[in-house]
Amino acid sequence: MNPEHICYGCFQEKEPGSFCPHCGFNENEEQPYLALPLGTLLNGRYMLGKVLGVGGFGITYLSYDLTLEIKVAIKEYMPSSIATRDADRYNVTFTGKVEEDYQYGMDRFLDEAKILAKLQNTPNIVSVQNYFKENNTAYFVMEYIEGMSLKAYLADQGDKIPYDQALTILQPIMEALIQVHARNLLHRDISPDNIYITSRGESRLLDFGAARFALGDGKSVSVILKHGYAPEEQYSSHGNQGPWTDVYAMGATLYRCITGSLPPDSVERIHADTLKAPSELGIHIPQNIEQAILKALAVKTENRFSNMGSFLRALTGRGSIQEQVVASVSERTQASAFSQTVYGENRTGIRPPNVIPKLIACFKDNPVLAGVFGGGVLVVIALCIILPIAFSGRETITPAGGGNSDAGNAPVASVPSETPDTTAEPSAFSGEMETRDLGILNASIDIPSDYVVSADGFSFVNEDRGCAITTSFIWNIGFPIYSLSDVEANREAIVSSVLAGLEVTDYTILDAGPDSIGNQEAYQIYFEGTDDNGVSMDLIYMAMQGDNPFGCYSVLGAYPKGDEAGREEVNGIIQTFQSKGVPDTTYSMWYSENIGIKIIIDDAAAQGSVWETEIPLADGVAEVLVVYPTEAAMEAGLGNIDSPDSGWVEVGYVSEYGYQTQEELLDAHADSAEAANGTVGERYTADVGGIKWLCQDYTIGSGNFSSGAAVIDGQCFYLSAMYNASNQETVTALSNQILASVRPWEE
Repeated sequence: MNPEHICYGCFQEKEPGSFCPHCGFNENEEQPYLALPLGTLLNGRYMLGKVLGVGGFGITYLSYDLTLEIKVAIKEYMPSSIATRDADRYNVTFTGKVEEDYQYGMDRFLDEAKILAKLQNTPNIVSVQNYFKENNTAYFVMEYIEGMSLKAYLADQGDKIPYDQALTILQPIMEALIQVHARNLLHRDISPDNIYITSRGESRLLDFGAARFALGDGKSVSVILKHGYAPEEQYSSHGNQGPWTDVYAMGATLYRCITGSLPPDSVERIHADTLKAPSELGIHIPQNIEQAILKALAVKTENRFSNMGSFLRALTGRGSIQEQVVASVSERTQASAFSQTVYGENRTGIRPPNVIPKLIACFKDNPVLAGVFGGGVLVVIALCIILPIAFSGRETITPAGGGNSDAGNAPVASVPSETPDTTAEPSAFSGEMETRDLGILNASIDIPSDYVVSADGFSFVNEDRGCAITTSFIWNIGFPIYSLSDVEANREAIVSSVLAGLEVTDYTILDAGPDSIGNQEAYQIYFEGTDDNGVSMDLIYMAMQGDNPFGCYSVLGAYPKGDEAGREEVNGIIQTFQSKGVPDTTYSMWYSENIGIKIIIDDAAAQGSVWETEIPLADGVAEVLVVYPTEAAMEAGLGNIDSPDSGWVEVGYVSEYGYQTQEELLDAHADSAEAANGTVGERYTADVGGIKWLCQDYTIGSGNFSSGAAVIDGQCFYLSAMYNASNQETVTALSNQILASVRPWEE
């Protein structure tokens, strides 16, 4: 790479000169104060380009990784209030006797880099790839994201956007923050500046500002505040900060998005609160949403949501089971627990919080894990599908089937269902029992009369004894679950997903293996978990096959560690679970013995049904599975991009087209698009359904396409989707469901 022919604004080749013809960057313009010179080489592999942002504690640069040959972003620890550059323009020196403060801040900077590196698989958070020391300071390397900040997006949209759109952008960030807070990390600088909307439509949270409050005095705190977004506790170095601090900033961000106005400074509101409700500004949103936003913006921490999960549930309408079921353990108890953990204060005499309400709130209120896959069409709507959240009200599973059987097409079979005859073993609990109907699960369970039932009827808790039971039906938890063999093969991942979002840093699987409940086959996982306060729970996870052709019933029981009476009680309750038939869902498993593929999709989305289709080739035919979103799309047919009704999702084996690898298939698709004067996007990877997919997006005329290929069980699969304005949302949903569930068919 010749530095004289490289643009430091985009790292594309150019002729020598000041202006880049690709991005317009002028290398002769003065760099921001304290920024390193263009072309600086760090760690022997990172070439620095233009400055992307400057904050009170750091400078972020566009950079180029000479080893991986990709663009990255590098953040440099540079607390401008106490540090400057040497005359050599590289090394950092202090402006006064502040070496201890400087070093403390740098240590915190690197600590956070390490934590963020562990969050690489957390959706919607910019990932950290490397960190190191150089020039008497520290750096960490992040993925480079192309797109625009939420601040810039708002400016483009006339300074405000509708509430639904704002929540679509912010909800993934809020869900990510729940996981961040569970690791005892706070962001402390949430605002439209630090939320990015990528070119693929993802929301990403940037700039965790690791060195905040590193200086240890109140004089310099103001440089890290964004007025209007910062709660009052951030104006003091001794302020009581916790997840509620980020809740305020997120509430302010949502308020700014929908009203176009910034909330008044929180410190000014202490004396005279001039905050206007959105309705007072002419913004029409449901009253409960307005109340949730105003509660998040409460000046006093005790009047605010204490955690991001509670705020999100209030916005989305999901009632907090913690609040409904366990009144004796309030959110304030959880809040004080966070203070103990984050800041390490020795608060003797404070009772550790009971993990039961957290367990239930996590398992029941956050089952749908959102992520993003692909340029607009392949957006992962739900990787974790749990029936009490994704239900339909239908009585039985019925394959869509049928349709117009055109030449070369044949409807694909769906596995039929029968009602099993089950008899449960007697309960080990000797008290009075009540049989609870589990509604859309089409099952029942016997629960002691002194247990409190949740509002949705799927969870039960006895706070006095610290015992809880929650029930569901699952068919995808980041990987598809077709049968108990999938549960056995992924038991570590299942336990991890059960504990996701809890303050549980340590767990151990004590035992696992085949089991039975009545005449139903089952698989049991017995494990223990300990949260950061030292509170331990024993848990029993029981998966039952039932009679559905895919998925498993799931019953999770928890009780205090070592409590043999609790174990006997919880296990006795689990043993009373009884299936009455198949769960009530619109999802079905479709399979083709001829093609050798099975998928799980929502029949309600596949109105055009699922078809085996033969595609003529120069030397034969390719046999593939095609899913149509509507009957009109099915009638328009595969390959017809001129009809406004066209749209489909095609899935099959790469070998059907004569290719062997993912790259060969995508190369062919890209060549076809270019030959048709289309445009081809950059390739990217995405983890969906527990599989890494290599993907590419392209357009031909008015048609939008996405392709992905992956190796599953030693065989190379592909998916190709086409959509238009009328069916984009449905094709997106179907694509996600197929990507998350496609597997070889085996009898």
